[in-house]
Amino acid sequence: MQPKVLTPSEIMEKLATQKNPSHQGYFAFYSSWFGGITKEPHLMLVPVDDHQVHRGDAVFEALKAVDRRVFLMNSHLNRLEKSAESIGLKLPFSKQEIAEILLETLRASEQSQAVIRLFVSRGPGSFSPNPYDSVGSQLYIAITELKPLSPAKYEAGASLGFSKIPVKDSWMAKVKSCNYLPNVMMKKESVDRGLDFSIGIDNSGSISEGPTENLVILDSSGTLVHPTLENILHGTTMKRVFELAAELKIPTASRPLKPEDLWNAREVMMMGTTIDVLPVTTVEGRNVGSGKPGEISKKLGDRLASDMKSGPDSTSY
Repeated sequence: MQPKVLTPSEIMEKLATQKNPSHQGYFAFYSSWFGGITKEPHLMLVPVDDHQVHRGDAVFEALKAVDRRVFLMNSHLNRLEKSAESIGLKLPFSKQEIAEILLETLRASEQSQAVIRLFVSRGPGSFSPNPYDSVGSQLYIAITELKPLSPAKYEAGASLGFSKIPVKDSWMAKVKSCNYLPNVMMKKESVDRGLDFSIGIDNSGSISEGPTENLVILDSSGTLVHPTLENILHGTTMKRVFELAAELKIPTASRPLKPEDLWNAREVMMMGTTIDVLPVTTVEGRNVGSGKPGEISKKLGDRLASDMKSGPDSTSY
């Protein structure tokens, strides 16, 4: 097959016909490279020589909007800034300006609930690994469909297995970068095994985290525990849940967790932006507690849902 050299008009015509089922869930896209917002999925594009594309040299955040309120926006933007600083990446705008662009892109989407996917890339310029070859950092924001899990999943609980994929070292684990190949392989692993999640185990045999979720247990004493933060991402949802737990007078702690701690726990749960608080009922085929979702995971999930709609960390748009 001999490829044709296309004219710009032919490329635009082709783009207009290049559609996939996911496009129906893409509502708006801001690009600093374009200098504005598009609502056309086939135009939600990133330059191929942007270092985000060919090197994963970018940081990102995923936020959730519910009832026209963005949850934990300041926490996400603070973590974005910290991730960028960790890799020497200058934000193209101030956090306040990014917040304003984010909210304006949401308004353009005309969605009352959505997932906001925010990326700060090193920017276009050459295909080398040299970050100084780029013309400058860029901001991309995609407003996409929020697809909540079914109520039945929360009633039945999730299944969990231990991953064989090596965990990221502590420095990389705490940077929310677009270099997500280990996370992708963990997700592939769980799908291939017919599980909802894989959870990492570090070189010391301690539990780390899921592909995009934090793991938390309610231990035998009734204390809510997450793994120590040295080797995991500081989850914004997890952090907020622990604050809410304290308000509910639930004891909290952080310490290394071993696989046996999951089987000995009263409850195990996964926490994240899109899943909120999801109870885990089996680990490697063995029941957690009674094998049914526990009271605390439901209480925390209900409290978090209320917090999204009227809490102090929700921003209207």
